[in-house]
Amino acid sequence: MTETVYDYIIVGAGSSGCVLADRLSASARHKVLLVEAGGRNETELVNMPRAFMKMFGNPTHFWHFPIKPQPGRPAGEVWPYGRGLGGSSSTNGTWYLRGMPADYEGWGPEWSWTEISRCFQAMESYRGQGAHPTRGRDGPLQVTQLPYRSPSIAASIEAGVEMGLPRLADINTPGSLGIGYTQASVDRRGRRASSYRAFLKPALSRSNLTVLTDTLVERVELEGTRATGITIRTAEGTRFIKAGREVILSAGALQSPKLLQLSGIGPADLLTRAGVAVRHDLAAVGRNLADHAMFSMSYRLHNDPGFNREFSGWRLMIHVLRYYLTRKGLMAYTSPEVTALLSLHGRPDWPDVQFGIGPFSMRSSEEIKADPGRGALEDKPGITVNAIALRPKSRGSVAIRSADIADQIEVDANWWGDPADKAFMVEMVRLVRKYMRQPALKPFVGEEIVPGPRIESDEQIADVLEWLTSPGVHATGTCRIGNLADSVVDGCLRVHGIQGLRVVDCSVMPVPPAGNTNGPAMVIGWRAAELILRDAE
Repeated sequence: MTETVYDYIIVGAGSSGCVLADRLSASARHKVLLVEAGGRNETELVNMPRAFMKMFGNPTHFWHFPIKPQPGRPAGEVWPYGRGLGGSSSTNGTWYLRGMPADYEGWGPEWSWTEISRCFQAMESYRGQGAHPTRGRDGPLQVTQLPYRSPSIAASIEAGVEMGLPRLADINTPGSLGIGYTQASVDRRGRRASSYRAFLKPALSRSNLTVLTDTLVERVELEGTRATGITIRTAEGTRFIKAGREVILSAGALQSPKLLQLSGIGPADLLTRAGVAVRHDLAAVGRNLADHAMFSMSYRLHNDPGFNREFSGWRLMIHVLRYYLTRKGLMAYTSPEVTALLSLHGRPDWPDVQFGIGPFSMRSSEEIKADPGRGALEDKPGITVNAIALRPKSRGSVAIRSADIADQIEVDANWWGDPADKAFMVEMVRLVRKYMRQPALKPFVGEEIVPGPRIESDEQIADVLEWLTSPGVHATGTCRIGNLADSVVDGCLRVHGIQGLRVVDCSVMPVPPAGNTNGPAMVIGWRAAELILRDAE
């Protein structure tokens, strides 16, 4: 029997990979194989946006990556990333931001804002009131504005205006600081709009598209300097699958560099230590790791009941019932209700701080050692600001430990590797406090609960940030775009020095975007498909 040869083999069915599989198979001219290590993610825990907290940490839906211990940081730090069809878009908080035009500067002419804006417009379906003219209305990805309104939420937006932020009808207005209601990758029927549901699922009926789940890719196979296919491992054993044109890694910022290294592509000294034969010495593979550091500050909430009481007991049961009857209510979204994009030291068109504000508060403290900002809700009403540092200077790394695909990689977050990052976050704490003292919030905001008013000096704040800071889980940069001297891929996402091999996911971003990475990950898949098909012609 002749084994099928696929024109394109995509490794990883995450935010980028699902888009890529849809776009490459749409013309029916190419045979496309999409390989995913996880399952199908066809469950209500995925489809119901608020239910993601119930599945959070479940190994069926998440990869867990232990982080290299760092002095001062809490022990046992783990970064969770989505597993299964849709990847992190099936498990995240659905917070949708495009990033800013300045985020894409320096990626090369293929990634100019003119091109990226066009791709977003083709990809999106956003019909919110006051939508910016660049927003798409009829694309496959439905994006909606969070519907919740309350006195404290209205006051939260007013407080941003009092601080000098523009009030934005569309928080995804290109090149603008501002404050407005959050947008989410949730469709108009209240279901999570993952990349699987939006892009891959409608394409599954195509005869030229094959999807393998529960299939682990061990390595990319090379003949000389050309990628010829992949070796996969399933319950039936291992086998080789041939690629007629290209192998495309879309396994994410932690696992795409892992697969390159296991395939003999990476820093020669690292590969040698791990017992992997060096096929191509490429020093930047696994380096330049960045993540958005974030913290949450909570305050007692007055004159508004907030959400804390809503997610337990009979109230939770009523919200779940309402969701199934109407696809509306608190279970139909999960992101913070208000988004603010601010600039401490950045340009007026390129924010360096992101706030998410919502009427809830978690039991976060150094003693509890819960993941700050993601723990259990308090019993009393609270209001919280999630604050994200958008443009960190510190860079970490991803490295294999051995030639065995089953071994955990070493992820070095290198928090505070550049001291300027912690100093910047100290300023962010003071910025949150300034925001919460605005006149509009005075009737609603009471005592600061986390970290508390006694934490005042720069030194005290810096100490608290060691435990208060958690990852945004927005890893980027480990297969960055750039020139041969300091990068992994060129402007068309082709791996330097290897034919027929590309990387298409957040690992190619040279710098983190100004906002959550899910929207940019999808647009990377969309734009990459154009570049790949252009090369094929």
